Amino acid sequence: MSENLGFLTVIDQTFTGLTGGLLVLNRAGRPLEFHCTVPLLPDKIQQILYGDTLQPFLYGERIAQTLLQRSKLPVLSIFTDLVAVLPVQSTVSVPIIYVFGGLTKPGTDDSSDSASVREISEELNESLKGFGIANADYRTRSSEANEMSLIPRVPGFDTENWQVVPIGNRLIGVPDTETATREELATAIKGAARTIDLLEPFTRIRRALDEAGNAA
Repeated sequence: MSENLGFLTVIDQTFTGLTGGLLVLNRAGRPLEFHCTVPLLPDKIQQILYGDTLQPFLYGERIAQTLLQRSKLPVLSIFTDLVAVLPVQSTVSVPIIYVFGGLTKPGTDDSSDSASVREISEELNESLKGFGIANADYRTRSSEANEMSLIPRVPGFDTENWQVVPIGNRLIGVPDTETATREELATAIKGAARTIDLLEPFTRIRRALDEAGNAA
């Protein structure tokens, strides 16, 4: 199994269009390979005909697929911070991992899950009721937490098969596969996350794409 990690994102430059970038890093976070696409600007007819499926078509099937075809190095997985990239999973065998933008609670144990947290909170809530205290705030926060740990909807693509996994202080969405394979992948990613912040490489890509656009 390769220890290299791929990071793929897309920037939208209003006048020139969409540009994608793929950065491959080793476990130390050093760049091994970088690819970018030429700007892609959808026309009005495409916007009308594709409707809300235009973004996943352009990001996933056009830009991401082009970048992955150019890549020469094997990778453990491809990370993206854009759910519209996820539809490329249907065309490649390498796992496409969605990285949530927010942080999980500092000090969260990877082995804990939201169900155990809810169970403890419900017991506390019942105890508070005995003192005439209604813990309405719990229900609100519990609902918000559940929504945050769901993969956002992608028009025309089923994201319900992605499993949400805590990695350090990040949440990632892993494509549904055999349990043993998913656990093996999560373990490998946890090892990589000790030396690489899973969101930081996207900043590098965006800065490189901006620089390339300015130099053009």
